[in-house]
Amino acid sequence: MKKFVSIFKNKEIVSRIFFTIMILFIIRIGAAIAVPGAKPTAGLESALNSGNAIALMDLLGGGALSNFSIFALGVSPYITAQIIVELLSKDVLPALTELSKQGEYGRKKKEMATRYLTLLLGAVQAYGIIKTMENGANGEGYITVNNPSFWTYAYIVLIMLAGAMTVMWLGDQITDKGLGNGISMVIFAGIVRSLPIKISSAFQ
Repeated sequence: MKKFVSIFKNKEIVSRIFFTIMILFIIRIGAAIAVPGAKPTAGLESALNSGNAIALMDLLGGGALSNFSIFALGVSPYITAQIIVELLSKDVLPALTELSKQGEYGRKKKEMATRYLTLLLGAVQAYGIIKTMENGANGEGYITVNNPSFWTYAYIVLIMLAGAMTVMWLGDQITDKGLGNGISMVIFAGIVRSLPIKISSAFQ
């Protein structure tokens, strides 16, 4: 108990805890802002409670997919990009393999490559999510897109991509000035948010 109390006597730790909470609060605000040009249907809520791929995406997005918000992509494009870059660094792509041996300089270059790949994957993933949720299951869509056209889809993809990069940046801020790994904290926040609902559903 004394150790626990002593933690809160440390001003730096308290400041980091407060900063982390504030960033997570900002993410929750963003998760409540719906993407303009599309709106969720009644079938989305049941899909999120069924434990399918949509529910997993909602978890990685910190619960932002439940109302198809601007942060609906969450950190999933970044995580996918990280995995791909790491796999390619294992003697698959010589340039990345060489960067892995160059210490801090190589790490920064790999991080930059990961972010560029995140943009590409995020755009593809955003369009995939839109079409998947628009078609839904058994002919019942999870969202409806207003005035479907190339420009409408491009507009929604751009907003979702901007949201994903914002979440990634906020995660970086937690890593630098808050507690723990920022990306992990974003995922953790999504798990905590959905935990009471899952417990209630299991109990019922």
